[in-house]
Amino acid sequence: MKHIVTINLKCKIKANQAWDQIRDFSTPHKYISFIQNTIVLGRPSGGVGSTRRVFTKYNYMDETITNWEEGSSFTVKLHRNKQAPFPFSAATFRYQIRSINKKDCELIGIFTYELLFGIIGIILNHLFLGIIIRFNIRRVIMGLKMYLNQSIII
Repeated sequence: MKHIVTINLKCKIKANQAWDQIRDFSTPHKYISFIQNTIVLGRPSGGVGSTRRVFTKYNYMDETITNWEEGSSFTVKLHRNKQAPFPFSAATFRYQIRSINKKDCELIGIFTYELLFGIIGIILNHLFLGIIIRFNIRRVIMGLKMYLNQSIII
């Protein structure tokens, strides 16, 4: 069963300025608090097929761009050794920017996932995993908003 978590936040930055920042595929450690470092693997460093490795304190995960819409969004597939990270059987994250007006944009994070364990996974998602996942996706988008707001001050 596919699950989707969507988090939207308004950001006081022009959409094109926001895109210029998030299109840099090497920077998630600057706005995601639980990521310590990022390395882009191979070439290219943006666009479909690009892969980055993100490191947490104890582990790493690879993210490969599967969809790129210049100026507005990209989607990454989360994996390690070509498999989705535990406890997922599949997981993607979409970064999206939508213009609200000339000065503001909306940051959208869409996490789509399927869990292992069939009906047990569905129950665990309902009981607590979904809450933890929603909390973490919100942290990612809030961190991105803070990062973008700081970038326009500099």
